Amino acid sequence: MLLFFLKKNFCDGWDNLLWLMAFNLLCVAVVAGVYFGMGAVVGLTMIPEWLAIVLSLVVLIAGIFLLSTILFSVSDVCAKIADFKSSSYKEVFSGLKNSWKDAILFSLLMTFLVILGFVAIPFYLRMGGLIGVFLASLVFWMLCICLLSLQWFLPLRSQLHGGFRKTLKKCFIIFFDNAGFSIFMFFYTLILAVLSVFLAFLVPGFAGIALAENNAFRLRLYKYDWLEAHTDLTPKEARKHIPWGELIAEDRETLGPRSFKSFIFPWKD
Repeated sequence: MLLFFLKKNFCDGWDNLLWLMAFNLLCVAVVAGVYFGMGAVVGLTMIPEWLAIVLSLVVLIAGIFLLSTILFSVSDVCAKIADFKSSSYKEVFSGLKNSWKDAILFSLLMTFLVILGFVAIPFYLRMGGLIGVFLASLVFWMLCICLLSLQWFLPLRSQLHGGFRKTLKKCFIIFFDNAGFSIFMFFYTLILAVLSVFLAFLVPGFAGIALAENNAFRLRLYKYDWLEAHTDLTPKEARKHIPWGELIAEDRETLGPRSFKSFIFPWKD
């Protein structure tokens, strides 16, 4: 299943390369706008320092909310790409109105976790002793679990269309039921992020990571469909005998064999 996931994700990314690049550029533009906007506000000499700090924070928060909203809408279209459907530029912009609420709530949650990490861990370490180290470790591992779980939030929302609380709850269910695969996805996403830096965030970038998450979750759903159809088996037995080859056979046939030549010269296949 892992090899097929890697192949399908690469093929989907290649087939929608211009679409990914367009929205990666949009995300980069938002980040750059926030950076230069904050710099311009801080550089103002005609306003008090405290006001400049407040305005720069407003620019930062507005940028985070805008970027999150775009990513949530991009993820919705990535869910369609993962399902072998075509991508659309217009769908992303029209989907912004349905994404902003969850995007803001998710941004607030992630901001809270980041602040918790930067404040709580150093605070407990300064306490010293075994209790301080224990509490710092507890917060660290709690944040790790949250990070590994929340990577499923976008694909869960895009494919199952649940509310914020329901989606949040399912994130942790998916993680604890697929801990190994979640850790694999974290490092795979990390590799995509590092690769994005060398490619100026054009690819895979933010949109490419959203596509990877949707491809991974879509394939993982086959597992739950199969488990639901085999309630006669005990959960332990069922999870040991999941026939991934059979479950992804249709997807493998739909994707078809893809040679290197087909990526460079698709009209010759």
